[in-house]
Amino acid sequence: MEELTKDAVREIEEIHSSWIEFEVAGQAHNLMAFCADDIELWPPDSRPVLGSAAVSARMAHGTARIHHIEITDRRIRGTNGIAYLTATYKTTFSSAEDPIPRQALGNHLWILRKGSDRWVVGLVSWSLWGKSE
Repeated sequence: MEELTKDAVREIEEIHSSWIEFEVAGQAHNLMAFCADDIELWPPDSRPVLGSAAVSARMAHGTARIHHIEITDRRIRGTNGIAYLTATYKTTFSSAEDPIPRQALGNHLWILRKGSDRWVVGLVSWSLWGKSE
């Protein structure tokens, strides 16, 4: 199988970076532009959310205000048809109920596939291994 090209890696990095920027800006509705119609969201504390309509609804009901997301250890591997991205995150957030900023630490895994003209996100899963209280 053919390894990912530098252009493919760059495109996936741009998708990932833009996704993070939209999350911090509170523009979750823009995230769906990066997703496949059969997107799967696998949160650490509940059942998977399947399909673009369900994922969009889940994202629209988010109550946390994200102040900052720091990404480290980002790795992108795969072939020119399918890729996976892993990274460590540290998210600073607050909520309407508790305006004191908190941090969540973990890793996420994305699976992407090459569509006819661009890469799309097919699955997002994340772990939560640290949280400030």
